Amino acid sequence: MAMRGSVLVAAVMAVGLAACGDSRGHHGGGSVPATRITVVDLGTVALTAANQGQTFDVVVNNAKSFTLVADGGDATDIDIETLRAPSGALVVTSARGDANPLTGTVSPQDVGGSVATAIVPSRIATPIESGTYTFSIGSFNAAGTRVAATVHLTAIINRRPVPTTGTLRVRLFFVGAKGLDAASALDSPAFQTVFHELTRTFNAIGIDVEIADRTDIGGDAGLRLAVLDVLDSTTDRVVPDHNLNRQSDEMDELFGLSPHGVGDTINVFFVDEFVTQSGTDAVSGGQPGPSIVSGTAHSGIAVTTRGDLADQSVTDLEAIGQALAREVARYLGAQGTVDPEAFTADQTLVIRVNPAVQDPDAAT
Repeated sequence: MAMRGSVLVAAVMAVGLAACGDSRGHHGGGSVPATRITVVDLGTVALTAANQGQTFDVVVNNAKSFTLVADGGDATDIDIETLRAPSGALVVTSARGDANPLTGTVSPQDVGGSVATAIVPSRIATPIESGTYTFSIGSFNAAGTRVAATVHLTAIINRRPVPTTGTLRVRLFFVGAKGLDAASALDSPAFQTVFHELTRTFNAIGIDVEIADRTDIGGDAGLRLAVLDVLDSTTDRVVPDHNLNRQSDEMDELFGLSPHGVGDTINVFFVDEFVTQSGTDAVSGGQPGPSIVSGTAHSGIAVTTRGDLADQSVTDLEAIGQALAREVARYLGAQGTVDPEAFTADQTLVIRVNPAVQDPDAAT
């Protein structure tokens, strides 16, 4: 018998990190007014293979969007199996191959992923409603069989009054990238060319991009992860993926190095090289990723500097920047094929309502 788990607003906390950095982006924080972003910690649920029928409620009133993040740690495949709107409409169905009304695709039902994220609305055809949303989650192995998992649930309710403009704050990590670190990045013309492509892309839909913080990842992790395994069709069964979550173990580790908890930024990791034959320059931890929930195996976007940004042509630097912009858009929830030069109306909508995009006057 299915069990009902009350979402109780037992652990509601407003995101509010005081800004204390300088104009160059060090020690970033920022703040999101409590009336606009509410984070509800729904706690941890222990799923068993035999019983995954528990449902949970989230009350959403007068909001522009809400985001649901189910973090399964190192699980193989965590799904938001069902999501029912206050009207009774099922916007995410339990059939794993269905094109869900939420996104028009099978996301977030794809096999693979230790974290599942759903953003309502994700497209114009499925607007957000006021009232109680009910959802369930599942855990599967690579064969699609239900397995046990411990999953932490977070809901983020966004009441931004004017979602057509905003500010996206990014925390930058530098991981063994030759000639580029936290201290030198802002003085690097090559880095500025890459970053300009990101800012130009999002400026086109009314979103400013702001560097919230810059951090170097050194030591053993910095050495190992500087040349980063990327799991794709060219490296399948070549790079390690021990938990079979369809992301390399190194990417799991890298994204997990971001500060644990809910903040007001997304994470971008600059590494020296990718291990892949696909020619990709950037990879997102999810489509969508877990937004402002950091410290999970999917909390970020990785971008390669191709060995040294200073050695790249302007054309190549712009290509890296465009790849980064595409993957940031995917992380923020853009579905389907993403063209950084021409977001669709649905892609623009979901990017703007993602809780990572703040009101312009909220970012300091």
